[in-house]
Amino acid sequence: MAVKLYADPACPDCARVRAWLAANRVEFEELGTAGSDQAARRAAEAGYGAPVFPVVETEGRTLARPSDLELAELFGRELPAAVETGCLIVGGGPAGLTAALYLAREMVPTIVLEQALPGGQVNTTSLVENYPGFPQGVDGPDLMAKLAYQARRFGAELLHPVEVTGLRAAGDGHEALTAGGSVFRSGAVVVAAGSDYRRLEAPGAAELTGRGVAYCATCDAPFFRNKTVAVVGGGNSAAEESLFLLKFVREIHLFQHLPELTAQRHLVERLAADPRVHLHVNSEVRAVRADARGAVRCVEVRDRAAGRDECVAVQGVFVFIGRTPNTGWLRGYAELDAAGFVVTRPGSVATARQGLFAAGDCRSGARAQITTAAGDGTLASFLVRELLGQRQARRADAVVGG
Repeated sequence: MAVKLYADPACPDCARVRAWLAANRVEFEELGTAGSDQAARRAAEAGYGAPVFPVVETEGRTLARPSDLELAELFGRELPAAVETGCLIVGGGPAGLTAALYLAREMVPTIVLEQALPGGQVNTTSLVENYPGFPQGVDGPDLMAKLAYQARRFGAELLHPVEVTGLRAAGDGHEALTAGGSVFRSGAVVVAAGSDYRRLEAPGAAELTGRGVAYCATCDAPFFRNKTVAVVGGGNSAAEESLFLLKFVREIHLFQHLPELTAQRHLVERLAADPRVHLHVNSEVRAVRADARGAVRCVEVRDRAAGRDECVAVQGVFVFIGRTPNTGWLRGYAELDAAGFVVTRPGSVATARQGLFAAGDCRSGARAQITTAAGDGTLASFLVRELLGQRQARRADAVVGG
């Protein structure tokens, strides 16, 4: 593994990283700004225009101002058996990274544990057109990379891939158990583990995802303006998203494998009243077919009542068959709704357990949008800071009165 350290003589933190690499027997090449234009250029790229040091670069990953914990995770060194922090955030998507940014900026020691890559599902979106401030849209992975750097810039530590397997109470705080055997103790925990769209298990669906098969109408409807699309699903989400799609598409073929739609009656009536919507019940989508250019050509549908198949011509497929929250590890510690989403107090991101918060797509009632996830993360940070401040004040009063 080729490792480069970009450093600067005036950088007080470079010596720490240099010493860590040497102590952990990581061979590296050091490039300093005094004799290397490459070092200055790489430092500016890592800081999105403002040079930062030190920068550690390995095959496929770059860390600006990495902490010792981040270095240990990056190079596969054993993490400490026990790690303490002010706030632990489980999940590095928009909600978790926003909470980390706000907390770190307020000098609250903050660690983010992400089981995959920071950014969550936004990393799978090549063009985000509905995030404020980007009139021409923004690349999803680039947006999340900048948010991750912004959180790190203020001191938040982002560790990935680290899988959390459970939570337990510890005094007036919590302990998170990880698959690697480490225990992270904190006064507060923000669960921002996100959720995954239930995927259409049909030939062609995976291969055409992002090239005609979509899971978010709010995100992707404008790409299908004046086109004919298929909608798979018959619940409230499918109905609501179909009504939104009608603002853009020419017509919709909605396929529900059950004998009737399960959406609320008023939604079904609105769909049935629109001549651009063709409802197909008892209809199972068995495959998504592509044309010679690799674009969606049709969906192969089985009429379960008649027992026959047909290929319905469409230019896009929207799948709304539910979401699965990444919360199985919370069962028994936090209240989950019937679908597994974390239950919070009305109008809040606080759970019934003190010091435990839920933000973003894993929260019951969440809207599954980047902006709402960021809002959840912001609110969670305020509540965490308030809680930790109250505890600190009580301890100070106890010492004075002691």
